[in-house]
This record gives sequence, C-alpha cells and structure tokens, in this order.
Amino acid sequence: MPELDDDFEPIRALNDLLFCERRCALHRLEQIWEENRYTLEGTAAHGKVHGDPTREELGAAGRIVRGLRLRSARLKLVGVADLVEFRPNVAGASGDREQVTGDRETTETSNQQLGTGNSQPAETPYPIEYKRGRRRKWDNDDVQLCAQALCLEEMLGIAVPAGAIFHIKSRRRREVFFDARLRSKTEATARRLHELLAAGVTPPPVVKPRCQGCSLRELCMPEALAETRRAGQYVESLYVLGEEP
Repeated sequence: MPELDDDFEPIRALNDLLFCERRCALHRLEQIWEENRYTLEGTAAHGKVHGDPTREELGAAGRIVRGLRLRSARLKLVGVADLVEFRPNVAGASGDREQVTGDRETTETSNQQLGTGNSQPAETPYPIEYKRGRRRKWDNDDVQLCAQALCLEEMLGIAVPAGAIFHIKSRRRREVFFDARLRSKTEATARRLHELLAAGVTPPPVVKPRCQGCSLRELCMPEALAETRRAGQYVESLYVLGEEP
C-alpha cells in the first residue's frame, strides 16, 4: 500500500464506511481488525490478482497494469487498483467501439470537467476491482471502483467513463458506468469518511442483517450494546424534569 500522507485515507475505507460506519471507525480509529473466512478469502483473491509490486503486461483488450498505485489530492485518497486495462482508442481495435469509449455522454462530461475537451487520448483506462462473492444489494463496491476512476482521472488527465467488478465465485464481469449520480455519491462518501475520522468518535451500533457476516461482530457486540443503549435512554427518560407547577 502507498504510505498515507497527512489525512489521506485508503480507497477501500469508502466501502467499509458504506457497509457500516461503526465498523469503519473500529478499523480506522481504534485499529481493531479481526479476520474471518470472508476477509481471508478476499485477501487471498486480491493477492493473486496484483501481488507486489506493480506489473504490466499485454492482453487482448490492450495494455494491462496490475497493482497500480492510485492517489487523489482532491479527495485525499490513496489505494491500489487490482487491474487496469488501458484500451486503445483506435476505431475497430476492439471490435466494439462502445466497449472502448463507454457511455458517450459520461465521457464528454468527464472530458469537460478535466479540461481535455473532446479530443480522444491514445488509451482509455478501464479499472477492474475483484470481489470474492456475488453482487451485493448495496452499491459500496461501485463507489470503491468509482473512486479508483476519479484517482485515475486526476493522475492522468483522462476521462474514465466505465470500469467493472469481477465477481470471482461466478467468474462474471459486471460493467459499471461512472455517471453523475455515482460520482456524486463517491465524492460525498469521501467527505463523510474524513468527517467521521476527524471527529474521532466511534458511532454506536445499529443492528442490521449484514452484522451476521461481519468479522468484527464478536468485538462490536451490536445486539448487546444496542440493548444497553436503549435501556439507558429509557432510564434517562424517567428522570427528565418537567416544568415546575
């Protein structure tokens, strides 16, 4: 991993935050980490994809870079991309023009934001994030991938309109377009991450179905602490002073 500069945080913390703010704070503020089957499988899968150090090779879709280090001064994020395809922007090079350029409207908007006009660069980066399981019901994986794209845009000055999540168990690639909604959510999540960590306070537990598979469940004790908190609030309510008669 790249060294963290000042208040820079890892891109993967965005995924953690959207999964559970308390879990993110336990990881980042209290330095609590506990492995389980899912975290171990995820670590092993990522190790197979990019390893260390950064590696470059030539693939069917163009140049491929594994373990590419990422950084955004604007979002104060750093990370490592599992894999980035640099797809050549030559008509007919890939057999499918839309696969190369992604969503045309998103590309043009991104080029305008980056100040690159509508000129086509030689290559278009296409980040791919590897995930061990099937697609989740929430979009934290998409936000993590979008943050990688925003880093690439800032680093290279090139619009990155799309990428993909590769689900290892099903061996299927799911394409993700970085539209305005997803970009906005990613930037808002980055701001929330920095706010949470700057406050230095671990949020109280909120019991959700996703707690079942969390590696920190035994240490977090969401059910017990949530019940204790409710009992405390009830006791406090009994002693609220009313107005004098």
